[in-house]
Amino acid sequence: MKWTVNILAVGWVGCTPGSWPGDKNASDSASSSGDSGDSGDSGDSGDSGDSGDSGDSGELPDLEMGPRGLLVAQSWERANAPLGEGAGHYRIIVLQASMGRLLPDVRAANPDARILAYQKVGGMRADGVDTPSTGVQIHEAEEGHEDWILHDAEGNRLWYCDYPEVMAADIGNPGYQQRWLDNVTTRMLRDGFDGVMMDDVNTFPGHCLGSRGTPIAEYAEDVDYGDAVVEFMAAVGPSLRASGLLVAPNIAMNPWDETMRSQALAMLPHSTHIDREYWMRWDDSPNFTGDMWLSTLTLYEEAEALGVGFLGLTYGPGEEGVVEGQRYGRASFLLAWDGVADSAWGYLDEAVEPWSSEWAGDPGLPEGPRTASGVGWTRDYSRATVVVNPDEAVDQTFSLEGPHVGEDGATIDAITLAAGHGRIVWKAE
Repeated sequence: MKWTVNILAVGWVGCTPGSWPGDKNASDSASSSGDSGDSGDSGDSGDSGDSGDSGDSGELPDLEMGPRGLLVAQSWERANAPLGEGAGHYRIIVLQASMGRLLPDVRAANPDARILAYQKVGGMRADGVDTPSTGVQIHEAEEGHEDWILHDAEGNRLWYCDYPEVMAADIGNPGYQQRWLDNVTTRMLRDGFDGVMMDDVNTFPGHCLGSRGTPIAEYAEDVDYGDAVVEFMAAVGPSLRASGLLVAPNIAMNPWDETMRSQALAMLPHSTHIDREYWMRWDDSPNFTGDMWLSTLTLYEEAEALGVGFLGLTYGPGEEGVVEGQRYGRASFLLAWDGVADSAWGYLDEAVEPWSSEWAGDPGLPEGPRTASGVGWTRDYSRATVVVNPDEAVDQTFSLEGPHVGEDGATIDAITLAAGHGRIVWKAE
């Protein structure tokens, strides 16, 4: 997963403090590449602009983000990110376990933040000595626990194709589950982390294994692997939570696949959060539209209905470019937020700084549910109106209740969006 090497800034919606996901290999039709995506600078594209009456010039409201950001800084090359622009605005910060010695400085710069450590679930590495990036290290399996390793039909050990240093783990093995739990609990409490971000909690093997690569001797079908992951979460999640730790699995799945979706939802009672990687697009694809968009959105709504916080991450640059991807991702996210859960949205592109004014504005609190408007959707917030056109081809004009501020500063009462675009339109004061 990309979580291991990149940095993410997330703008939290205006939720109360104290409450506190997917892999594109899962897609048969929407993606042709693996976990590691390209990066690069990409500008705006797509025909999406304001329309409607234009009157007296308005001013954008004075927006305060507050301590509602999430920062994933899992590379030592970006170790200063929690101390730079945006410091003090973060609610959740994710670091590598090996970065524990930075905690005093990070906490001083972000006194309201809780800090999670990254730990891989589905594979094992030989790194980090006593602060590895994986819950179980390779040498632990090699010390008499061959049954903790996945194999092919000839009995050869299996490795990730896209991360060749990662040995595939048998997440359904009770011994592996217990060692992972013991190791991670000890590290988190010893080093002062507030919880764990669990990567490769996948409803399918991925990484060129299973039906999309080398068959796995231990799991004849991908669905069997997914069921074993559900068992893993049931085995470790409650104990982690009982130790006072936050539990945030990054679950690879396709929300439009009913089997994957049911497996993901079965993990949520054992979690405090669900991470949804590739929120509303793959990093090298157009924005999701149609059923792909709707099934992704409703997964978020179902998670919050179960009392679980939702983290949606939009990768870039995508075909629409950086800014349009940010707008669509965050607007889609705000359509579904329940106004209570500690949920968040973020954007990740190696060419983009971790903090941006694109997601720093606070729309306030939702004042009603999302409402259909032609082929699109709107939602009223106390300080803004959220509009999204998830149709595959049709432009949509949205009427706005009351005066709003257009991108040029003029007062508007309507906005037209091209297919696959979204906006947060600020109310005029």
